[in-house]
Amino acid sequence: MLQDVRYALSALRSSPGFATTAILSLALGIGANTAIFSLINAVILKTLPVSHPEQLVELGMKTEDGLSFTNPIWEQVRDRQDVFSGAFAYSPNRFNLAVGGEVRNANTSWVSGDFFRTLGVNPLLGRTIADADDKRGCPVIGLLSYDFWQREYGGTADVFDRRLTRDSHPVRIVGVAPPGFTGIQVGEAVDIYMPLCAEGTLVRENSALDKRAKWWLWIFARLKPGISEQQALARMNTLAPQIFANTLPPIFRPTHRNIT
Repeated sequence: MLQDVRYALSALRSSPGFATTAILSLALGIGANTAIFSLINAVILKTLPVSHPEQLVELGMKTEDGLSFTNPIWEQVRDRQDVFSGAFAYSPNRFNLAVGGEVRNANTSWVSGDFFRTLGVNPLLGRTIADADDKRGCPVIGLLSYDFWQREYGGTADVFDRRLTRDSHPVRIVGVAPPGFTGIQVGEAVDIYMPLCAEGTLVRENSALDKRAKWWLWIFARLKPGISEQQALARMNTLAPQIFANTLPPIFRPTHRNIT
């Protein structure tokens, strides 16, 4: 047995590329068969100034760091789930708003199309980002926070005619969020909300939308009336094997087991 172990280690050292692929294949194969969802009833969600915050839950996975997701997983959850009245993905970021010269960063968030509807947040001016805005190849639009609108535009009603840029790319302003709503991150207010699909429009070939190893999104949902957290979790874990089988990189899918 020791001779076999020494031989295996020697072979792996002589072919590090193969060794890495083999280890990742094994790890991801095991993960696809064992990964399950979890629902987190986070206390912080209950403090948000939104409609019925007690109905909100965060989706996670029972792994060491199971709170972030890839966009392919999010799209599977979005299209398959039937126990939430709404679900959304978001990712915080910082963008440079300056056209040139000194950098002027703003706190921004990529949000999926159902973000504001699920939270029950209505705009003060204009409109919010909706499902129709969150389609691949979408135009780059932005919804401003109330504080950012006041600070950068003086609270003027003609804000929709003003220019806004993200890393020198024009962003069309479509609305202003109500006062008091600063996003869902504690201690860091969001200045600008942009649809998730715009990440692909702006980043292009380096976009994370189709990357199955880019863990950058957080998923939240609102329970349907009459559906308990236990029922929702049971349903999501019924869907979990197929979701994870569909969203692992094809090269890393195990061939010795049929995941269904």
